[in-house]
Amino acid sequence: MRRTTVKSGMVLPLTLLAIVAVMGLVTTMGSLNQGLKTQIYRTNNHQLSFLIAYSAFSRVCAKIHSFSWANRPFVYEPYTETKVPFQGGHYDLLVENTAGKDHQADIYIRTHLTGISRMYFWRVRVNEDLLDISNSIIVELYATPGVEDFPTAAGPRTIAGKVKDMLTKRAANQKKSDQLASELVRTNNPTSMVEKLNGRVPEDFGQNWPVSITDEIMDSKNPVDPPDLSPPLIEEKPSAPGPDPLQVPTGNDSMTGNQINELSTKLISASDKLVDATDKACDEVETNGVAGLDTANEYWREAAAAKRETYETLDQLVSQTEAGIAESPSQEAREAIEEMVSQTVVSAMNSIAEAIGRGYERLEVSGYQYLNSLPTSAAVEKLVNAWKTSEEWTQTDLYKLTGLSSDISGYSMAPEVAQAMADSLASVQASLELIQAAIAAAEARLAELRALEAQAAEQQDGQ
Repeated sequence: MRRTTVKSGMVLPLTLLAIVAVMGLVTTMGSLNQGLKTQIYRTNNHQLSFLIAYSAFSRVCAKIHSFSWANRPFVYEPYTETKVPFQGGHYDLLVENTAGKDHQADIYIRTHLTGISRMYFWRVRVNEDLLDISNSIIVELYATPGVEDFPTAAGPRTIAGKVKDMLTKRAANQKKSDQLASELVRTNNPTSMVEKLNGRVPEDFGQNWPVSITDEIMDSKNPVDPPDLSPPLIEEKPSAPGPDPLQVPTGNDSMTGNQINELSTKLISASDKLVDATDKACDEVETNGVAGLDTANEYWREAAAAKRETYETLDQLVSQTEAGIAESPSQEAREAIEEMVSQTVVSAMNSIAEAIGRGYERLEVSGYQYLNSLPTSAAVEKLVNAWKTSEEWTQTDLYKLTGLSSDISGYSMAPEVAQAMADSLASVQASLELIQAAIAAAEARLAELRALEAQAAEQQDGQ
C-alpha cells in the first residue's frame, strides 16, 4: 500500500516539469517566429521605400533629360512635390541647383510607407553632349541620411557639409587608387600585381579540376526562350522628334502627358471615321436602295469597328488622365489636363451620338411605311427582332456614354463643353425612345396580322 503511494506521488512533479518545458518551447518558438516576421517586414519596407524613392528620382531625371538644362523646372527656385501617393505610400521631393556647382543638382526624397519614413539623397551632374546622350545624367553621390535632414524650400541644408566631406574623402581615395593603377599598368608579373593589391598569391598547380555537379546539370538543360516584350511607345523610339527645346516645361510635359496627347489624336481619328462610315452607308441606301445594301453593309462594318476603337480609346484616355492628374505639379497643370481631356471626350461623345442619330433618320421617314407594307406576321416578326437588336445596341451606347460623362463630371470644363455633353446624352436618349416607339408599333402590327391570319384560317377550316 505504501509502495503504490510513493509511485503515485511522482506523477504530479513530472507533469508540472513537462508543462514548464512545453511552455518554454512554445514561448521560444513564438519569440523566434515574431523576430522573423519583424525582419521580413523591415526588409520588405526598406526595399519598397527605395523603389518608391528611385521611381521619383527617375521621374526627375526624365524631366531633366526631356528639356535642356536651361529649361529645367528648378532653374530659379527649388522644385518641390509634397505627399505624392505611390505604391501604397507617398513621398516628398525637393530638387535644387547644387550651390557653387554648374550643371549639378541635389535631389532630396523622403518616403513614407506604413508609418516608417526614410530619406534618400542624390547629387547628379548633367553633361550636355550633343553627340552622346547615353551619359547625359551622371550620379555624383548617393546617400541615405536621416529623415531630419530633409530640407524645406527656405530652410538650412544640413546635409551639405556631410556631402562635402564624403566627396573630399572619395577624391583622396581616388588619388590613391589612380596611383596604384598606374603602378599596376607598368607591372608584367602577375605575382607582383597580387602582392601590390595585398592579395593572397595562389600556389602553383597543374592539375585539371573536375567539373562541378551544378555545371553538369546546367549543360543538360534546354535553353529558355526569351520573354515576349511589348514594342516601345512612339515617344520612346529613336525616331521620335523629342521635346521642343524652346518650350518651357509644364505639368503636361511627362510620359503620361505624351500618352494623353497620343490617345487624344487616336480618339479624334476613330470618332471621325465612325461618322464618315455611317454617313456613307446611309447615303448608299438612300441613293441606290436595295441595290446598294452590299456596299452599305461594308460601310456599316467599318463604322462598327470605328465605334469599338472609339470606346476603347475613351477608356484608355480616362485612365491615363487619372495618372496625369495624380502627377500634376500644380493646380494650373491639373486644370489644363482636365479641360483638354474633357473637350476631347465630349467631342467623341458627340460623334457617337451623331452616328446613332444618323442611323435612325430613315426610321422616321420610311420605317413605318415599310412596316405597314409587310403582308405577313412572319415578316413583321423578323422586323421586330431586328429593331429590338438595335434597341439593345442603343441602350448599351447610352450606358457607356453616361458612364463616361460621370467619369469626367468633376473635371474643369468650359460651359459650352458641359452643354455639349448634355446634348449628346439627350440625343442618344431621343434615339432610344424613337426605336422603342417603333418597336411598340411593330408589335401592335404583329398582333393585328396574327389575329387576321388566325381568323382567315378558321374561315378556311369552316369551308
